Amino acid sequence: MNEIAIRAAKIIEEQQKELSETSPAFFVGEQLKEIAERDPRSAELLVTDLAVPEMHIREAEKKIRDYADAHRNGKNYACVSSKIAEKILCEFYGLPEPSEMRETTTETKSDYLDLSSFL
Repeated sequence: MNEIAIRAAKIIEEQQKELSETSPAFFVGEQLKEIAERDPRSAELLVTDLAVPEMHIREAEKKIRDYADAHRNGKNYACVSSKIAEKILCEFYGLPEPSEMRETTTETKSDYLDLSSFL
């Protein structure tokens, strides 16, 4: 994990201390930590945004809850997939779309040495 992702994770963990480990907002923090670890640009934006009270992870959770409430279809509950939640979080924090995020921990094919080329 790079330095900016570590800073973002620390800020998120500070906000999580105010929450129950089973609360939806706590899980939003976990998903944001994963996003920050995958994409340094997102980590930078989160470090800035999370300093603003209106951008607290509780506020982000409300956006996901609003989506769920709007999609109950007459039921008492609604679930939101992690993919949809990530899209909502990206919109809320102005993060790059998941397809635009670069995977910093994935090795590319060029990182491997093809031994057959020596034969």
